[in-house]
Amino acid sequence: MAVLDDGVHPQACPLAGSFLIDDDLKVTALKEADVSPCSHGSMCARIVGRYTGLDDVEVFSIQILQGDTWRGNIGRLLEAFKLCVSLDIRLIHLSVGTYVYEDFAKLEKAVRQLLDSHRLLVAAAGNRGTVTYPAYLPGVIGVKCHPGLVDNEYIYCYNPFTRIHFQASARHRLMIEGQEMDTPVSNSYAAPLVTAKVLSYLKGNPELERNEILRMLTGDAGRGKMLGNSGIRDYPPVEIPVVLLSGFSAGRLSEVMEFLEGCLQRDDYDVRTATNLSGERPWEETALPDSADLDFFSAWMAWYFACEIILLGSASYIPPDRYGNVSLWIYGDRGVDFLKGNVVTDGQVLAVDGLSNIEIYRSMLAMLT
Repeated sequence: MAVLDDGVHPQACPLAGSFLIDDDLKVTALKEADVSPCSHGSMCARIVGRYTGLDDVEVFSIQILQGDTWRGNIGRLLEAFKLCVSLDIRLIHLSVGTYVYEDFAKLEKAVRQLLDSHRLLVAAAGNRGTVTYPAYLPGVIGVKCHPGLVDNEYIYCYNPFTRIHFQASARHRLMIEGQEMDTPVSNSYAAPLVTAKVLSYLKGNPELERNEILRMLTGDAGRGKMLGNSGIRDYPPVEIPVVLLSGFSAGRLSEVMEFLEGCLQRDDYDVRTATNLSGERPWEETALPDSADLDFFSAWMAWYFACEIILLGSASYIPPDRYGNVSLWIYGDRGVDFLKGNVVTDGQVLAVDGLSNIEIYRSMLAMLT
């Protein structure tokens, strides 16, 4: 197991190795600990050790944060992932993350490579309540704290919007240099509990795959409603374009959504997408519930992702006068029969039956501009 943080003191747990990655991305093996026994990483390691023994585990400390500020940069994190692969580390614990959109594409690629190489990543969500990478990425076991839980309690409450699987206790009483200490309630100290559970499963069978581990975690978890920023709340008005695609066959909708997203990304737009199509989703795509209030849902997406444009795709027909947040309604062949002449000409509806994908994209940009 590796703890990627501000460093782990050997008092927290036996260490198989300790490394520092500096701002120049130089990796240095440390012979002596120069971090506090109460460092953030040490506290996370202590929590893991409290709920599953670490004497029989090779634990590596990889310091990617400054101990005085708890800040790092994306280069350090990416270099730490490479180090984990070179050390053949199976389980990575990360109680840190990034809100910076410019980091996201780099993390998506790096995390996919980690998962493809048989690694497991447990990551804490950020405490702001907005999107945090890598915790919100598919394939990552994302964790938030639940203020009503204590000790080793955790609940399964998967949210397809954020992809966070579990809420866990962040209240842990630790013994540090002969003194009892209670951890603050934050996502940082909830994630180590889930890491401890994963580690306990791996002790029984080191070859367990992620899906089997998720099944075991879910089976051992309590059940409960999510609390905090993911619940119903007032969101700021949507001040970015929201485009809804409707009246397409499922196959055509998937094709057009993927094409438009790719074009927007190529042209340097920060775009987020959601559809109600079934099956495996593209990397960044969010699931759009069939019963979604589109105004609320688009406001939720704008809040979480802080993006520049939102694409929503529905396999069913949605009338163009039902929601206020939608800037442009794009209809395929299945929507043509529903459209009235006065609706088509009001500048907010684009009927694309017979248009190529690139013509749809150019028309969409022209109308949004």
